[in-house]
Amino acid sequence: MGKNINYGKEFCNPAAHRLSLLVEKRDFAGAITYYEASRDLVDDVGGASAGSVLLNVSKAYSSLTRYPEALKHARLAQARIAEDGESLLLAEVFVVLGGILLEMGEVKEAKKAFQDAESIFRRNDNLEGQCRALNRLAGLMFRQAEYRNALVVLMDAVEIARKLDDRKKLAFMMGNIGRLHTFMGDLDEAEKNLVINVDLSKELGDELETARAYLSLGYVYMQQAAYVKAEKALAEAYPRIINQKSRRDEAIYFSYLGELHYRSARYNDSRDALEKALSIAEDMAPQSSLVGRILRHLAELYMRLENYRLARRFAARATVILEQTVNKVEIGALYRVKAQIAEARNKRESSLRLFRKAIDVLDESGVRFEKAEALLAAGRSTLFTSRQRMTYLFRAEELYARYRVAAKLNEVSRLISTLESAPTILKPRASVGMNRTNAADYLTTSREIERFKAQIPMLRSTGLPILLTGETGVGKDHMARYFHSLVRPQAPYVVINCASVPETLLESELFGYSRGAFTGAEGDKPGLFVAANGGVLLLDEIGDMRQSLQAKLLGVLERRKVTPLGSTVEVDLDVILIAATNKNLEAMVDDGSFRRDLYYRLSGITFRIPPLRERKEDITLLLKHFLVKRNLLDAGTELPSELVRQFVTYDWPGNVRELENKVRRLEIMSQLVAEGDLVEISRSLFNESHNDIDESLNCDGSLFDRIRRFERKLITEALLTAGGNKSEAARILGVHEATVRTKLKRYGISLAASASGGAPN
Repeated sequence: MGKNINYGKEFCNPAAHRLSLLVEKRDFAGAITYYEASRDLVDDVGGASAGSVLLNVSKAYSSLTRYPEALKHARLAQARIAEDGESLLLAEVFVVLGGILLEMGEVKEAKKAFQDAESIFRRNDNLEGQCRALNRLAGLMFRQAEYRNALVVLMDAVEIARKLDDRKKLAFMMGNIGRLHTFMGDLDEAEKNLVINVDLSKELGDELETARAYLSLGYVYMQQAAYVKAEKALAEAYPRIINQKSRRDEAIYFSYLGELHYRSARYNDSRDALEKALSIAEDMAPQSSLVGRILRHLAELYMRLENYRLARRFAARATVILEQTVNKVEIGALYRVKAQIAEARNKRESSLRLFRKAIDVLDESGVRFEKAEALLAAGRSTLFTSRQRMTYLFRAEELYARYRVAAKLNEVSRLISTLESAPTILKPRASVGMNRTNAADYLTTSREIERFKAQIPMLRSTGLPILLTGETGVGKDHMARYFHSLVRPQAPYVVINCASVPETLLESELFGYSRGAFTGAEGDKPGLFVAANGGVLLLDEIGDMRQSLQAKLLGVLERRKVTPLGSTVEVDLDVILIAATNKNLEAMVDDGSFRRDLYYRLSGITFRIPPLRERKEDITLLLKHFLVKRNLLDAGTELPSELVRQFVTYDWPGNVRELENKVRRLEIMSQLVAEGDLVEISRSLFNESHNDIDESLNCDGSLFDRIRRFERKLITEALLTAGGNKSEAARILGVHEATVRTKLKRYGISLAASASGGAPN
């Protein structure tokens, strides 16, 4: 027996070295085979020498996603190494053990393992190990949606990596910082950090980290609704993932691709990608949160396809898995999908309950993107009263405006407009249509805009296309209507938003079709070019038009003729085309996503409408106009200076459209508050506009005043959301109803039946 032990000790050190090399080369199966051939020798040996072998075996099993075997060998390694006392090798075991436990859903134990590892590394002055353990701890917090805590831990790790001048670790952590900013909603900061992550990882030749950085970058672009850029980033990731044989990253890639495809209405491609993702993820770990996330996406896909039977089936499977985790982001997103499915099946009470549950859970998670998606979905739902829908949409708009998600901001703003019956001077068109009424004047005191307005009559006879550029909400659509009212006021004015119409339908909408041109073409359709003949056609969001359509559009503009699909008859055109975009078409030409010849054709007459922050002089003019229109101010009354200050000092990322929506929100809130002027009410729009107590406490006034304003805002929002029901408002706020009643009285907030859409309790 003693002889075997001695021989075993002699075997373990070179065996551990060989196993380490096999794991480093990613020959995990080879490592396990080598160990199994000599495991009897290892079983007879105690101490760190045997523990080192078992640790490498655990790593191999973990990399093959065989987590039960990995856990067993990690525990054995821990016991053997602990026989020799605390050591750096024991800290390494805790790092590996934490990773395995995290994958198996044992979050508390995983957190303790990472903390134990960090403590041992710190006590032994091992900065490299300490940095690694902190990074894993931050990753755990990230999965638990503890984003602020994760960022704090990660910044400690970054400082250590800088001391070590370890560029590989810095690259890795810049990626994690980028991912944290993604989930916290700061997409510009996320993109900046992830681009650094890509560049550093490429420089270091780290293919797997480069792939993961591209995956995360693709996800950021997806949230920005920049679908072409997202697809390019994911395409950069995929071959690297395959070369590195990382099955988990492959599953994540296909899940992102599937989500990207259904968001851009490519449903068949989405189904194929998500089914591949599910197959890989279930093969690795059938009950993992990754599987639950993919099932949630499949539920959303089939909901969009109106196949509610399959949507419910996938949602039910996702529920079983995700409710075993503590991932509030995925659970909240799943509730939102289930609410939409219930609404489609006319399950009113169930749908309302699930919508509120989704928003509550996502409020707790701190993830802005999914929270905004849930608020937007609730704002679309006809189950809520108009006032409740407006409240949800205003909250979604604030999130999208704050993080400059232009496409989503446009969508929310249009929905807000459709809920208003009265026309407004900058009301965007929510769908394809015609308008034969003259537009109101484009209100401005900007010299730059006034110069362009003065040139419009001279453009009447040129017939040249006009390109309007500028940020979302600056009023490009209204400028187009103003142009029409001057040059062809009695002729058709036709608008189509290229981003809001699915690619498969956009061609037939624009150019028309003949009966029998394709399945479902049961009659002739003239198309919007023909509908606009003699007048003006606005192609809004032209930067989102696919290249095959760009080529056909160029041909129509050059020949001034259009041929409907399935027809050989050309129709002569007399149309002034206005194209509008918030994108940089020159950059898109450079990267190949927009045709150079079409760009030159469109940009003969180009005007950039400046954002509101560059023409502060217009803020007072527009503010007064909207306040008078909504009966919040008499026409001859001067604006309070404090109200002007609040509006002028704000940055207005959503521009004029956001300003108008702020005034609409003021109107709603003024109906709730029994006492208090516009100045007092408007403070809540700016000081607490993001429903974040940390930011609300940075405003002017004493701490008590700031807390009062924040509390008043929360109560008002809860009442709006609850449709005036005080019990429901108390539930939303997590307090007793008596507390709500007391504070309503203290702050002078009252709610009439006419304001709430129903009788108050």
